Parts: sequence; structure tokens; C-alpha cells
Amino acid sequence: MKILAPLCVMSFCLLVAAVAVPDPVVTAADAKAKLVQEDWPDWRGVRRDGISRQTGLSLDWTAGKPKRLWQRELGTGYSSMTVVGDRLFTMGAEQDAEYVYCLDATDGSTLWKVHSGTTFKNSYGDGPRSTPIIEGERVYALGANGDLLCLAAKSGEVAWQTNILKQFGGKNIIWGVSTTPLIDGKKLVINVGAKQASVVAFDKTSGKVIWKSHDDVAGYSSPIRIDVPSDDGPVPHLVVWCGKSLVGLKPSDGSVQWKHEWLTTNDMNIATPIFEPKTRTLYVSASRGTGRCSAYRLTAAKGAVACKEIYTNKQMKNHYNSCVLLNGFLYGFDNNVFRCQELASGKILWTDRTVGKGAVISAQGHLIVLGEKGEMALVEATTKAYTEKGRFQALTSKRAWTPPALARGKLYVRDLERITCINIATAK
Repeated sequence: MKILAPLCVMSFCLLVAAVAVPDPVVTAADAKAKLVQEDWPDWRGVRRDGISRQTGLSLDWTAGKPKRLWQRELGTGYSSMTVVGDRLFTMGAEQDAEYVYCLDATDGSTLWKVHSGTTFKNSYGDGPRSTPIIEGERVYALGANGDLLCLAAKSGEVAWQTNILKQFGGKNIIWGVSTTPLIDGKKLVINVGAKQASVVAFDKTSGKVIWKSHDDVAGYSSPIRIDVPSDDGPVPHLVVWCGKSLVGLKPSDGSVQWKHEWLTTNDMNIATPIFEPKTRTLYVSASRGTGRCSAYRLTAAKGAVACKEIYTNKQMKNHYNSCVLLNGFLYGFDNNVFRCQELASGKILWTDRTVGKGAVISAQGHLIVLGEKGEMALVEATTKAYTEKGRFQALTSKRAWTPPALARGKLYVRDLERITCINIATAK
């Protein structure tokens, strides 16, 4: 591992919403009581669930389309965006080099960019797939060829870096390293996919290895950190969806507490796992011919966690993006159709082709749905029927596969080559 100059103590500090006990989902009615502003500092938002607690948003796009604030060309890639304050972080490739970008979120101008590795090349699109994550004054970014960097958020100065494939003797997967690292206390947890080092926890400050665990190839999914209820109090737990298995790990030492085999075509386990703590239900979904969805019940006792399957069916098959879970119901893409699925039973309540195959995030009891051709729709999150409240063309694209980010009333949307910022806040 290459250790570079440590980050200096600086007065600059990025403000990130605190992650504690998950608060209730904000509905449209709740939004009238108090304006809530929230950043988007991590993969799929603050809680890795695709749900923003942001309020003060326009919930009717039929009368007028949201206003585009800026748009620009960007290096190629499918990296999503993280936003804290007035700074946006993402990744892209320019010719033979990949970069981490820091943009001014207000106008899209480049504040800094740092070379992060060689360009991953693929017929479906070159460049990085993982998303930079932000904690305080640091940025953590992972390139598609395995280059891992810890950077100063203010300047881009490199604190430490390594290549996770070279360090552990791993091989890259077909469509490139795509997982987004997870911060868990002092640890940075990554699905590396090497022999006896499928999952590795690094010290987030120094880059030193804390533990390594499991033996599996890498998947394209990103890990989650959850707390499993028990009679003795919540039990911390890591869930990692690897290339051929779904596993639960003890965060302190990485020991495997349970494992379920999960085989899909080309090891395409992509979507991020979803956990509902009240019912202790874990949910995953994958696509292609071998695709399916499964729900599991987690139980905890004396600090240990067990996992038992509840059901498996083919009613929801997420291809390249995850569902969102609202009040016990999942909203997501079964390949190219949009569906509402009851978490408890796996039953489908409605189906609509909407904007075609795409991605979904949620805020104020609504779903913001982005199709792969760049069309975006606003949909009410109801179990009764698909209820659309307007749509517009966010990008003219055939590869808008990256999930949007929502921060402080603004949507950030990206395709393979460009990025745009759209205002969806209500007029003051």
C-alpha cells in the first residue's frame, strides 16, 4: 500500500446529516410542518436506502416541468453522485485515466480533480462504476480497476491509496469493480473478491487492514451496516452480497455468522440489500435468466445473528438498480417494468411500464423514477395503483443507468457522458 502525506487539520468541515436510529419516512403531509434540508453524502443517500428526508419539494410536475439549473460534459462512467453542502463528488474517465471530481454543486464547475487510476474499458461504457463517499473532511473513492483512494474533501490531497486487487491477489470482474465502500465506525469495508479476502475492512484513517474474511468472488453490490433487534439490545451486523453468496459478518472481526448461496448469470448480484428492522426482514433481488428476489428473517441472540429464508420468487428482478422500501412495500424495477411489491409476502400489487428500465429514489412519500433513456417521472408512493404526477426529459441518453442524487431541493442526474442539475424545490 502507498501511504502519502496525512491530511492536515483544517477548519474546513463538510456537514453530513447524522446517522442514528432511522427516523420515519417523511410524507407529503409531514412536509408542510417543517422544512428539512438533507445532503446526499453516501451511496443511495444518508442511510443507503435511496430515501431522502428532504421536504419542500414540488410534488406536481404536470403544471410545469422542473427547471434545469446547469448541465455539462463529464468524463465517461457510471459513478453516481454524492453531495454535501455546495460540493458534488463523482468519478469519470478521460481517455486512459480515471479521475475523482469535485464540482461546485451550484454551477457544475470543477473545483478539483484527482487522477485515480487507469481507465476500465468495456463495450457497455468505459470508466468507473463506484461512487465516492464523504465523511467529514475526507472522500473515499474506488476505481473500476481496483484503485482505492482517501482524499481531502477540500483540496483533493491524497492521504493514502492502494489497489485492492493487487494487494490481495484478486481478479477484476466482467463489468469492473462496482461496489461502493462502506464506512462503519473506524473501518472502511469493501467487497474485494479475493481468495480468503472476499470482504476486507481497512482502517479508514491509515488504510491499514483491520481484518479480511470469506472466500468468494466480488459482486457488484454495495455492503450495508444494520442493527438487528434482540432481547439484549440491537446487534451490529454487516450484510455483503458477493458474487456467489449473501453473507452476514460480525463487524468487529469479520467472522461469517451466516451464508446463503446466491448464483446468478455472470455473478450479477448488483442491487443493494434492504433491511426492515421492525420485522427484521432482509431483502435482495437480482436479474437475468437466473434472477429472483428473496426475503430472509434475521434473529439475534447473545451478540450472534442468524438468517432464515422467508420466501423466494421471480416477481421482482432488479437489474442494475435497487428498490426503495416505504411502509412495508417495495417499489422498483422488475427488469423493464416498474412494480409495487409487499415485503412481507412477496405479492405484487401493481405493475406499470412507466419510463422503461431505470432507477428509483424517494422523498416526501413520492418516487422519483429515472428511465435509462433519460426520461424522469414523479410517482406517488401508493399501493393502490401506479399514479404518475408528471414527467420530463432529464437527459437525452440511451445509458442513463446511474441512480440520481437528491440534496437541498436539487436533483443531480447523470448518464455515461454528462451530468445535469435540476431544481425540484417549491418556489419560495
